Amino acid sequence: MKKTDFEYDVAKHEEFFYAQLSERQKRLYAALQAMQIGYYGVKEVSEKFDIHIHTIRRGKKELLLETVPPAKRVRQKGGGRKNATHRQSD
Repeated sequence: MKKTDFEYDVAKHEEFFYAQLSERQKRLYAALQAMQIGYYGVKEVSEKFDIHIHTIRRGKKELLLETVPPAKRVRQKGGGRKNATHRQSD
């Protein structure tokens, strides 16, 4: 087999990889990509992965300050829909 037989569609694999990440990992990965691109990196990555620019900036801040919270929980405690027992009955 020749070296040319092993051509990969990197963009396709990158999208698959990105889809497998948790929310925190997506934010950090997008921030890292934006930092590698440079000046217009946040805008380009925002359009590429269809995420808000503030999310990427938050990820950049976390990377620069190295203040990534522990990976025990993806979302903050108390978020989401409340249990039916806590809702008012009509």
